[in-house]
Amino acid sequence: MKSPKKLIHTLISNSRFEARQLSDTTIIAAEDYLDDHGENGPEEVGRRAFDTLRNDLKKGEYLELDSIQVGKRPMPKDGYPIVGFHDQIKGLYLAVMHAAITLSPVISRLVAKEIVDNVPLEELEGCRLSRFNPVNE
Repeated sequence: MKSPKKLIHTLISNSRFEARQLSDTTIIAAEDYLDDHGENGPEEVGRRAFDTLRNDLKKGEYLELDSIQVGKRPMPKDGYPIVGFHDQIKGLYLAVMHAAITLSPVISRLVAKEIVDNVPLEELEGCRLSRFNPVNE
């Protein structure tokens, strides 16, 4: 979306929308991917998000729709991060999480320590991929 002036000064995430302003003129909004077509398709979801921002933001009536782009965000099915070495693919280290909850400096430091020292850290135990594959007893 294009805006003639700065309307958002931080990230806004509420029950109606999630948006942030990249520059004085560009605003991006994120929505969940629902479907490929119809009322749940990317175009319709994007237009509804645009309408919501136009109605909810002070001076939102000045917004112009620039483009609708679709990308699937990597979101673990339980909503919690996946961090650590893959159990079956040697050398593959995963760090997957929703960007809005990422504590980048903390995660980066812990990931670097695990990779360099090759020692699993207790702080990341709840984030392992293995939680999706419980051992059969």
